[in-house]
Amino acid sequence: MRTSTLTFLCLLAAAAGPTLAQEDTTDTDAMTEEVMEEMADETMAEDAMEDETMSEDTMAEDTMAEETMADDTMAEDTMEEEMAEEETMAEDVMQEATPSLEEIAAADPNLEVAKNEDGEVDAMVMLSDVLFSFGDASLEASSLETLRGVADKLDGVTAIEITGHTDAIGDESFNEALGQRRADAVRDWLIANTDLAAEVVTSRGVGETDPIAPNLTEDGADNPAGRAQNRRVEFTLPDAG
Repeated sequence: MRTSTLTFLCLLAAAAGPTLAQEDTTDTDAMTEEVMEEMADETMAEDAMEDETMSEDTMAEDTMAEETMADDTMAEDTMEEEMAEEETMAEDVMQEATPSLEEIAAADPNLEVAKNEDGEVDAMVMLSDVLFSFGDASLEASSLETLRGVADKLDGVTAIEITGHTDAIGDESFNEALGQRRADAVRDWLIANTDLAAEVVTSRGVGETDPIAPNLTEDGADNPAGRAQNRRVEFTLPDAG
């Protein structure tokens, strides 16, 4: 009877062994899953922290880039303002350095000025008889000294016009062409002997159409003094007024 009881207990123990082992394995598996879940949660938290750090770094870089762009814009604005000031100062210096037509004319007895109805100087005049022989458009050697004095004072002007006038003797079309050739001769000399560019100096001939003195006296006689005044070359500065 005792032997049978022992045998029964041994059988029970043998049967319970696999069950306990299975329960231990199940517990171990459950614990492993919990650990893995905790590790996954920690990894996600670390990834989230890294993302936030990267976002903050990106924002900091964007802020630095915006500040750099702002600095560059301020530098460009400053440079533009300085360049504008320098250009204005240069223009003011050039205007101060370039004398008026009245000042140029005052330096040579062969030059005088013409005034408009308001009494303002609108042209500098050089008599054609000083510049040319009668009816000719070749510059006289004696006139070159006066032209050099004019040329020395014209540096920096942005525009100058040369106009050729004649008296009323001869055909009107011939006088207009003569006035043009004389204006061209003065223009060409200025371009060749100064720093003035060709596009700065223009010329035109008006012939006898714009007299400043009578070509004839009141009784119809010839007026040599008046005709001499009409034979002239005028220098005007279109941009001066």
